Amino acid sequence: MPPERRVYPKNPVTLPEGMDIHKWMETKKQQFPNRLRSYSPYSNAYKILFYRKVYTPIGSFISCGAYFRQINQNAIEIIEMVSNVNYADYEKSIIPRGGDLGPMNEKEMKEILLPCMEEFLEPAQGKIHL
Repeated sequence: MPPERRVYPKNPVTLPEGMDIHKWMETKKQQFPNRLRSYSPYSNAYKILFYRKVYTPIGSFISCGAYFRQINQNAIEIIEMVSNVNYADYEKSIIPRGGDLGPMNEKEMKEILLPCMEEFLEPAQGKIHL
């Protein structure tokens, strides 16, 4: 799919009250300590790689990545989303060992990429202290 189609359909995403993108990403790192890789290439943006805890029927992991950028005081935009059916175990390796980059069509967008992104966006259960 072209880059202009690889945006989160529910943009913009409202941040929790009192949080900017940096505080929010810190809560996400605590929520997913072993399944999230991120870095900040710009002052108001993050590039993430998130591994779902769900295996595919062939025993591989699904991961998704995107750029998150703060667009105003209380909202972010999710762009350049990609999915990867990863043949590595995220518990053993930081570097993906191959896979299929996508989505290639609307079906993969709905069945692979969006569920991965929705899992990442789920609020943390319980209280996380910063």
